[in-house]
Amino acid sequence: MGLQQSRIQDRLGLLQVVAINTAMASVTKTLTAFTREKMVVDRERTKGDYNVGQYLLAKVAAELPVSAVFPVIFGCAVYPMCGLHRKIGKFAKFLSLLSLESFVSSGIGMSVGSLVSSPEAANALGPAVMVIFIVFGGYYCRAENVPVVFRWIPRVSLIGHAFEGLAKNEFEGLEFEARAGTADVKTGEAALERIGFSDSTVGGSAVRLGRILLFNWIFTYNTLSKNKPKFQEVEVQQPPL
Repeated sequence: MGLQQSRIQDRLGLLQVVAINTAMASVTKTLTAFTREKMVVDRERTKGDYNVGQYLLAKVAAELPVSAVFPVIFGCAVYPMCGLHRKIGKFAKFLSLLSLESFVSSGIGMSVGSLVSSPEAANALGPAVMVIFIVFGGYYCRAENVPVVFRWIPRVSLIGHAFEGLAKNEFEGLEFEARAGTADVKTGEAALERIGFSDSTVGGSAVRLGRILLFNWIFTYNTLSKNKPKFQEVEVQQPPL
């Protein structure tokens, strides 16, 4: 991907699609598997085999490496093919952000799955939630232009934070071809300023994604704890004397 003025929009569009694709792939996988798995877990919890904390700790430990595989493979293919910023450090941050976003998306899938009782309901609700995060993801509308009542959505949009971090990582340090005496964007920093990301940092985006991930783990734990299966006690009637 070159450094012409038209490539600024191309890079932003590509990064937004990358963020959306990573999030949707992870949440879809989790929604299908988690809701089916939850039925088995409920039965085993009823028998007292383990508690919610033990289950979630084991699941997270097993899922994190798996959740990182797709974004790493995807990123290793997309980054060089599209000619993004050719520095090893930039590439490493790119893969790290995609992996973290995948973890967060998986956490959202667990939250949604903990609320519903069937895979069909989870697969209906999950994509609807993600579409909201896409719309308020920083590419289609800026946070300051969002109606006041919806201002909280960009703050919790994993796609928005991932896109912001990816854009900062990609554009910082770039110099674009600009015609003399025109209003052409000359640097990546100027391009970031135009979309409201001038004060952003890759680390800040990662921290915000981490907070969303932690919230979803806690939410899942609390929901599963409150929704423990309950059964009516069977009263054994004594035979008449």
